[in-house]
Amino acid sequence: MNAAKRYKDIDTPFTCPISNRIFNSAKGLSVYVTKTLKMDHSEYYDKYVNHRDASCFFCGGKGKFISIGKGYRNLCEDEVCVIKSFNSHSIEGIMYRKMCGRKEAERFFDIENERQLKERMKTFEKLRGENPDFDKQRNPLCVEFYTKDGMTEKKANEIIRELRKKNAKKYSKTIKSDPEKYASKFPTKIEYWLKRGYSEKEAKDKISEIQNRFSLDICIEKYGDVKGLKIWEDRQNRWIETLDNKTEEEKIEINRKKLFNQSGYSKISQKLFWDIFENFNQNNIKFEELNGEIIRYDKKNKSHYRYDFVDFTTKSVIEFNGDFWHCNPNEYNENHQHSIMNLTAKEIWQKDRMKLDWIRNRGYDTLVVWESDYRKNPKQTLEKCIEFLNK
Repeated sequence: MNAAKRYKDIDTPFTCPISNRIFNSAKGLSVYVTKTLKMDHSEYYDKYVNHRDASCFFCGGKGKFISIGKGYRNLCEDEVCVIKSFNSHSIEGIMYRKMCGRKEAERFFDIENERQLKERMKTFEKLRGENPDFDKQRNPLCVEFYTKDGMTEKKANEIIRELRKKNAKKYSKTIKSDPEKYASKFPTKIEYWLKRGYSEKEAKDKISEIQNRFSLDICIEKYGDVKGLKIWEDRQNRWIETLDNKTEEEKIEINRKKLFNQSGYSKISQKLFWDIFENFNQNNIKFEELNGEIIRYDKKNKSHYRYDFVDFTTKSVIEFNGDFWHCNPNEYNENHQHSIMNLTAKEIWQKDRMKLDWIRNRGYDTLVVWESDYRKNPKQTLEKCIEFLNK
């Protein structure tokens, strides 16, 4: 559509359907409707003219009436639509002003963006040539941003420190709101290394290396017996003080993750998994000693789940439960208090159930193998697992 057609006058001569009188201009028709017919212009237009679309370009509602000759404006009086029409640097704004389709508007938008960017870069290069501190004077985290207006460096540094603290708190709050989304930003998280192309085993080695950088032996080797011991003790005291300031719930979660991030698996389970793998070595399978266990995050319950054996080809999961850690129901009643987990057997079973439900809801079949069953009859347990994967 051509932009000029938006307010195109009616074609003349125009014959009035009421009197059959002929008008050679929209102005003459307007005077006639007012003085002779004594009708509202929009009413007359709706009944006898209607020479162009009356709908709002943005919302599809009825546009604002202009005149008998021009009809309705293709824009209503709603504030949202009016603001869009004035926004010259937007896809919709371009579509409205040029009366074109979205694809063409996007092309115009890109051309204008490129033009403006070139102009800005040209201006900035000129300003940088005139003033070497140009960029620093525009950055609120640089001293020059404040000293250009006469502020002392001391005061400027104070403001910058407070601003950095504020930004750090805001950033911390953001990443804590969604641990799974932002896990790749921290070198102590496996996602950080996976994103950079490492395998799961290599990622775990990297994390282990980072976590072992600070130890008493390393401190003594680096700083000597006396100073090294002091540095290590100060670090430990600060850590304890920080831990003491946390709530009981936070302490429990920290200890749970520590336990979780240790080996998290039994050596005996790997023997079973290797035997299974021999029968399904063409499948995409993962367990601890073969590409590492799979870890997933339950956003709803804010829990990490670690699955012992996952066959992505058959969409099957095998969990190898230790009798002690998972409180085998054949040996423990629901009121049994776990000496390390600080949970009752019933609570542990509930957590295990949530973990299995999470993966089942994503289309995986599950099988639980108890350690005692495998120890009593390894062959029968292996056959059970093979049958499970074959179904």
